[in-house]
Amino acid sequence: MSEFEDRVRQWLLKRVKGSATGKVLTKGLMAKLRSGVINDPVAIRKALMLLREDGHIQFTPDERGEPVSSYVTVIKPAEEVLPHVQSWSFVLKKKCLAYTDIEALMPAADAVSDLSQNDMERLLDGLVRLRHDQSGLHGQPAYLVSARYLLGSSKLLGDLPSRSLKSFGIDRRQFSAHPFYVVVAGCSSPEAVILVENPAAFEMAISTNAITRCAFIATFGFGLSKSKEDYGNQLAGMVENRFAHAITLRRDGSSCPGVTELLSHRNVMFWGDLDPAGIEIYLRLKKAIPGLRLSAAYRPMIKSLTDPARSHPYVQSVGKELQPSMPKSVMKDDPIAATLLDLCVSRGVDQEQVSSLDIESLAHHVLAIDA
Repeated sequence: MSEFEDRVRQWLLKRVKGSATGKVLTKGLMAKLRSGVINDPVAIRKALMLLREDGHIQFTPDERGEPVSSYVTVIKPAEEVLPHVQSWSFVLKKKCLAYTDIEALMPAADAVSDLSQNDMERLLDGLVRLRHDQSGLHGQPAYLVSARYLLGSSKLLGDLPSRSLKSFGIDRRQFSAHPFYVVVAGCSSPEAVILVENPAAFEMAISTNAITRCAFIATFGFGLSKSKEDYGNQLAGMVENRFAHAITLRRDGSSCPGVTELLSHRNVMFWGDLDPAGIEIYLRLKKAIPGLRLSAAYRPMIKSLTDPARSHPYVQSVGKELQPSMPKSVMKDDPIAATLLDLCVSRGVDQEQVSSLDIESLAHHVLAIDA
């Protein structure tokens, strides 16, 4: 095959990539080849005829050699089956799995490509056992479940394709990704309990005298390394699950009750960023804590919204280009949240801007906004 013929063939193969039939419409084909390969209709006709003679394509030609059939069928080269794919397929079939199970797990071949065939068999045995036992493992950390069932590895469950696992009957989402840490700080009989969106703001709050009349709650991820944008949603998820499987850390010098008791306090409030995402977290928390209100620590943040030098647009440089667009209808029973959303629709303020003095004087009060 000449270099030019191969160029035409490769062009045709690209056109049918992902196509089950391998057919290319004849109409307009010559013009596209002249535009995409070479503007020489004679050379193109010759290449098409030679490719047809060699069995790379199929079509009915006219007297000049141009296709006149409705389609040109491109014969795709047989794909080489890689050794690890062959081994994984053999293991799945050897186990006498149902056809649907084999189809579900075949896409996991690349994830287990460096395992020996014996270890593939052991891994499959673990997956079968895990599918059978999973109802009794709900909520347990995924890394513990993985180490217990999958070759003693804490990482394997997370490395296997989630879609394959789900099709096989294992929903990885039922296992927690890592240990959740909830941090509490405050006095033994707090006037108010304040859920704080960001741990940096939590640290700032507990360094003030507000700690003598409030209890503050924040959350961290595994190794205290959760990324900033995840903190609020993680806090909401933990509250929704009443902090099941969470590890409570009490700050040195604090005498406040545990987190479960704090959630039952008569005066629980939320303080987060003044932006649509922060309000969304508040509304999510309120579903789990119907009596939840907003802290008056928002008051100086509201004032900052009127000063462009103390507020920011929702752009990539401040990490907020993906702020959600929230309809006011979801806040019909919370006029305070609806008003805040109106105020921060185009610019936001991060809670870390609030001063220590404002935290001390405002945090334990409920936010009120004049109509």
